[in-house]
Amino acid sequence: MSDNDELQQIAHLRREYTKGGLRRRDLPADPLTLFERWLSQACEAKLADPTAMVVATVDEHGQPYQRIVLLKHYDEKGMVFYTNLGSRKAHQNRK
Repeated sequence: MSDNDELQQIAHLRREYTKGGLRRRDLPADPLTLFERWLSQACEAKLADPTAMVVATVDEHGQPYQRIVLLKHYDEKGMVFYTNLGSRKAHQNRK
């Protein structure tokens, strides 16, 4: 199979996203309540890393960066996530 044939097959892979939905009128007033619901659903679904999340920042030149971190705590004050303190992402987060 040529690379072009593979690309053609990939282009036709899709599924209908009919489950769920997010309508403003259905959202709780407190965003933390919604987050807790989503986290609970992720844990119940036995996802491999239900606390994995993406944190995105922009450097002083406007260049966006994103990194995957692990959520370790959350409350009404915010979220705590862990990352390698010696990594580039930790350095960018300190700025």
